[in-house]
Amino acid sequence: MNKFMGRSTLMGAVLALGMQQVVAAGSEFIENLPQLTPDPDRAGAMIWQKPDVDRASYTRVMIEPITLFISPESEYKGLNADELKALADKFREVLTKSLEPEIPVVNQSGAGVLYVRAALTNVKVAKKKRGLLGYTPVGFVVSTATGPTILLKDAALEIETLDSVSGERLGVLVDKAPKTAEAKDLSWDSIEKTFAFYAERFKARMQAAK
Repeated sequence: MNKFMGRSTLMGAVLALGMQQVVAAGSEFIENLPQLTPDPDRAGAMIWQKPDVDRASYTRVMIEPITLFISPESEYKGLNADELKALADKFREVLTKSLEPEIPVVNQSGAGVLYVRAALTNVKVAKKKRGLLGYTPVGFVVSTATGPTILLKDAALEIETLDSVSGERLGVLVDKAPKTAEAKDLSWDSIEKTFAFYAERFKARMQAAK
């Protein structure tokens, strides 16, 4: 085994252990978290899917605004309303761009509509430098006149999909390492690419089921 393979194996083991701890701790966002298994397509992610779910019966998607959960260890617990709205808008924009036109994004529940809800959990918030407005989630990179402020680290992405009519749970995803391979720290760019990755995979699976 070469050094690269050894490091990859070690990293995979560390991520798996971290995810086991997250799953064992439960979720503030997803009630009665089901038994998750490692996602074969993405290291550090855990998934659950309802057995025999009929993906072909879902042709449209409804997206709930993303939720942020502030870590108890966070230096500050408040967030600017404009920043929260920007995050929710970006989440919807990325998913809509990835899904449409093949999978329309709608604003009303109904037959054949899949309901998607997501959260960023364990978010830490830090004070911005003078000249920046409010506070920013730790890990985000904000470019301003006073220089970049790195803020959103150690966060996890949680996604739950439901039947929009019955409310029945169809799938769950918890991604503890939503970073790109080249990224050292979590940033908005890596979060955006993670959203797009799951949206594209979801679209491909829905289309394959037709």
